[in-house]
Amino acid sequence: MNSPSRWRSSALVILSLSSACDLINPANSQDFEPSRLPVGELTVTTWLPAGLPEFRLTPQDESNLANLGLTGIEWLQRAGVGDSTAEELAMSFCDRHGLSMPVYYEAPGFSPYDKLHNWATKPEVGIDFEESVRERVLGLKTRWTGSAGFGGYLIGHEDYSNRFYDALGRTVSVLRAEDPGRPAFTVGNIDHYPQVDDFLNAFFGEEGAPNIFQHEHYVFRADIPTSGASLQRTLDYLVAGYGRVARHLQDRLGRWHAIVQVQSETRDGNGEQGLYYRKPSGAEIRVQVGMALARGASGIVYFLYSSGNEEVRDGEGDLLQLRRYSGIVDVDGSATPTYEAVRDINAKLRSLSTALAPLHFHGGYASSHGLPDHVPVATADEDLELGFFGNREIDTHVLVVNRRPEEARAVRLVVTAQGARDAVSGEALTVDAGGVTLDLGPGDMTLIELVRTTVDGD
Repeated sequence: MNSPSRWRSSALVILSLSSACDLINPANSQDFEPSRLPVGELTVTTWLPAGLPEFRLTPQDESNLANLGLTGIEWLQRAGVGDSTAEELAMSFCDRHGLSMPVYYEAPGFSPYDKLHNWATKPEVGIDFEESVRERVLGLKTRWTGSAGFGGYLIGHEDYSNRFYDALGRTVSVLRAEDPGRPAFTVGNIDHYPQVDDFLNAFFGEEGAPNIFQHEHYVFRADIPTSGASLQRTLDYLVAGYGRVARHLQDRLGRWHAIVQVQSETRDGNGEQGLYYRKPSGAEIRVQVGMALARGASGIVYFLYSSGNEEVRDGEGDLLQLRRYSGIVDVDGSATPTYEAVRDINAKLRSLSTALAPLHFHGGYASSHGLPDHVPVATADEDLELGFFGNREIDTHVLVVNRRPEEARAVRLVVTAQGARDAVSGEALTVDAGGVTLDLGPGDMTLIELVRTTVDGD
């Protein structure tokens, strides 16, 4: 979903600044305050189209999606299918299967080759801007209100320029006035916004349903190994971005979702020659999910469902780049090993959702970087992520993530609490010599409730 020119122009800057950004109060800082909102029920979605030159939602696709353990789907091609549109057919699918989908609108002015952009920016802001947005919002609301799957409004997609922020803020204000019960969604990498606070101030308000920021970051490039120090540095880079999102959102009326990489991708070539992203293993997908939850994410978005070719063109229709994706299903729509891995992860997320939903995020830490004094875990083995949750006053739970996708492990936590139990099953855990030993599969996670002498009410 990143444009090639934007990635090339920003990647070196982001890489060089990532260590410095970590110093700006991320989620692992000593003074991280509990998140304003609880995590809420976890949402689990996938982006459908890329590598599909024509709209496709066959009975096989519907069966695949319905059995994958999702709570929703996202984004479609611009396409007419008989007397219907791609969006109408997808919404019908959501209605029938209890899933949700944000709807989108593109105002006049886009070429057939444009990717989805912030529709607040077309037309340009003028004296009638709010009224024109209101007209479009009411049209969408009227069109989709009868659909159970109508989950909100997708109003932004990689719109990093600060010249968009005024229009974005005005659009959010109109949405809050006309449909306060549904959230707005926007997609981007937190490190690509030149004035991130200005962007977030425009996108998140103080009224209505909490808006959703979906953070995208793919790190499994072709040369990333499957184990060792280089892999761990890559995961450091990924989770640092998650931590910055969490820090920015801790006191806002909003939540965030992690868009995790499940695809491989070649660019302007085939096979090894053109490989840009390699296919993550099931355990590497799982560790992305776990690290996002350990930084307070309330949802997971898998990029992407489909496989095939995508032609990236400019506004004049000239071909800029040919990309070939391999996603959750193959080019014929058949399930792949990635499908099975994602389905297993989603079953885990369903089991975690009820326990996490009422909890506020208190901060997340890599075990190798040391733990602050105020958390109820004193030390832990290397290569773990620890995300702490609780009420607004005290942390009561810790999500433990095995950062090694290449191996299952028995890991050890030294706890300062009086006891511990599995937060999902309620089973008491053995605390010996002040510690707890957990068996974690490759890249796996578990949520532990830490029993403390006094737990203040929320």
